This record gives sequence, structure tokens and C-alpha cells, in this order.
Amino acid sequence: MSTVELPPADEIVVIKARVLYGSQHPQYLQPVAVVYIRGKAYRVSAPPEAKGDALDWVKHWSVRESATEFFQGESESEGAVRVLVIRLAQEELRKEKVLEPGNTGKHPDTEHCAAQICTAGHVRHCDGHTFKEGEYCKECGSSCIDACPHCGEPIHGTVIYQAASDYQRPSFCHACGRPYPWMEERLRTARELLDQDDKLTEDDRQSLWPDLQYVMSNPRADLVPAKRKLIDIKLGKATDWVREALLDLTAKTIAEMSKS
Repeated sequence: MSTVELPPADEIVVIKARVLYGSQHPQYLQPVAVVYIRGKAYRVSAPPEAKGDALDWVKHWSVRESATEFFQGESESEGAVRVLVIRLAQEELRKEKVLEPGNTGKHPDTEHCAAQICTAGHVRHCDGHTFKEGEYCKECGSSCIDACPHCGEPIHGTVIYQAASDYQRPSFCHACGRPYPWMEERLRTARELLDQDDKLTEDDRQSLWPDLQYVMSNPRADLVPAKRKLIDIKLGKATDWVREALLDLTAKTIAEMSKS
């Protein structure tokens, strides 16, 4: 197969997407890169249904020539020019992978973005942008995670095409069901508050704990209003500061988890 060799100064590659999430419009190709050769633009695109690493779809890339990047009257490039354009785009994508190590911002299920959240619960990344693993939170200094500490499953970020402002931080791993650190800490705090109250008997604590867990873990469940009333009644003989702290912690957890 013949190739076209040009001086490096005559070749410019602009990467448009390293990760593909599929097109919302089946008739539209997904932009991967624009390659400029001696001032002429060649648009590299992937099929509408392509998801994942753009390099995995090289065999299905299309190359089109156009006067401008978004001009719709372009024609399909063929022969040696097509081979050169694809090679240049491949090389640039591979180079970016090496120069920008870290999470690509995609979730393995290809339906969600990846998320990076500090162990205290502050969301750092959730909308598909590349991020470095092992970072620390700028708000509180806590270490950040992008996967469940118990089973290693990547944390769900936003659904593809969903705005980051609509993202609700998860409290439990969707794979193993165990609480993430920020929820684990709340549950641990609730349990310690119960254990520190001398006015509550062991039977009182054992009766209250399942109700507290239920309400804090399932704020939208049908039984939550009734469970909250039971908690309020059972805390009737608790120390005032323990009762107020538990009710406040429960209310804040419910409010956060119930956001749309």
C-alpha cells in the first residue's frame, strides 16, 4: 500500500475526541480528528454507534475533505491521502494517551461517564473529562477515589449527554451494594452516637439501628415516613444532644439523597 510522505511542518492534527459515547442522532458521524495537510482540512469521523476508545474503531473511520471543518458538502477521501490522514490521526491519539495518563473519563459500561469523588463526598469529576488518579480534594484535602474500595467497580458519573449539574452523588456501590466512604462515615457516626448515649439500653440501640440504617439508605422508600416517626418515638428517652444530632444527620442524608 502506498503512502504519502510530507514534511512534519505541513501536518497538523487536532484531536476532537479520544473517547466515543455514541451519537444521539443515528445519521450523524462522530468527529474524531481534523488533519490539516498543506493547509487543506481532512475530517476523520467514527460511526454513530461507536462507543469506547476511538482507536478501537480505526477500521471504521471515514475521512472526508472539506473547505472548512463543518462544511457539509465534503467528499470522501480515498487512496494514499486517506491512508496518510488515518495514520497521522492514530499517531496523535496514541501520543496523547502517553502524555496524558490517567482516567479517560469514561465508564466501562459506555452508558455513564466516570466519576472521581473524595472520601468525604465532594465530587471532583463526573462529566467525562480526563482526570488523574490518586488526586486530593481541593475543598477538604481528602483523598479521591474513582472506584468502589470494596469491589473495585468504577463509580458511575453522569449518564452520557446528561448535564453535570443534574448529577447526584451515589451513596452505595451499584455492583456490590456496600456504602461508599462518605456514606460509610455517616452510618458509622450514627452508630457511635447511639453507643455513646447512657440513657439508651442495649435493647434500645438494637431496635433503633435497623430503622436508622433503613431511613438513611432508602430515603425514597414507602416506609420512610413511618420509620422516621418510629425513630422519633424511640429517641424519646435519649440524651437531648444525641437525639438532635441523630435527627439532624438523618434529615441531611435524606435531603441529599432525595435530590432529583
